[in-house]
Amino acid sequence: MTGNLQAIGFLFSWVLLWCLGGVAFDSVLARAGLLSPGNTTVIGVLSFLVWTAAISLGGWALFNRITGLSKAGPQQQEDCWSAIPTELEQWLGQLDPLAQGQQRLVVLLSQLGDFDSVEYAQALMHHWSELHIQGIDVRAVGIGDSGSGERFCQYTGFPAERLSLEPEALLHRQLGLYSGVEGFGGPWPNLLAMCAGIGSPGTLREVLRGYHGGGKALPFWIASIRLRNMIEVLGHWSTYVPDERWMTQRGATFLINDQSELLYSWKDPGLLGFSATMSEPLSFLKRTTVDS
Repeated sequence: MTGNLQAIGFLFSWVLLWCLGGVAFDSVLARAGLLSPGNTTVIGVLSFLVWTAAISLGGWALFNRITGLSKAGPQQQEDCWSAIPTELEQWLGQLDPLAQGQQRLVVLLSQLGDFDSVEYAQALMHHWSELHIQGIDVRAVGIGDSGSGERFCQYTGFPAERLSLEPEALLHRQLGLYSGVEGFGGPWPNLLAMCAGIGSPGTLREVLRGYHGGGKALPFWIASIRLRNMIEVLGHWSTYVPDERWMTQRGATFLINDQSELLYSWKDPGLLGFSATMSEPLSFLKRTTVDS
């Protein structure tokens, strides 16, 4: 609540400054003979755009500096842990031990209605037979309830018996995973800020890749898949997202061998950032196979 009041008060003050500053700016231009009352000129339009851009960027920078409410994404995403975190190790204790030579891929998904969760599951299912041949036991932990889990598995094809549910994102919070930006007035404004790239590095680049293909896919192919996913999620929003508090919560990836050694880890830095190589989300498996 305190953060929301700060944001509202700051926004009101900054809008007032924008209005007063704009009037003062126009007055200076009028005195210089560049503007005339009642006439809209190119200079007038440009001055409006420049002032608006300056006050917006300056306001955002100052707000972030004063409040510290908007956090940057995690600085180190790849191999953040040198060993299996204690909290994850405790969670793994409920699973059957791995056979000799086997590996376990543990994916902490974000909210099950999140683009990242759906795309990650689709990538896993696309390579499911290869993962089985390589002896990789896949387990996923998603934020949601039984209803969202059932719908998620039905849509993506991910095996329900390999999906664990965390309605309160408990494991995510215990591991200290990135919870997303804060201070924009609630889950929805916070999510929209991240969609704009605020506190979510790489998001805009990945959105653009969806349209131009990035050299590994046809233009608009990825965007069309994401559009289909969006239609599915929005059409069943209350099922996929039973609790909007966790809309910005990010996930992580862990690859573990049969000796309980951590081979690889990744911490999601923002939206559409569930892999270091989004064009090939599971490419880290090739690297770890070669290293081991």
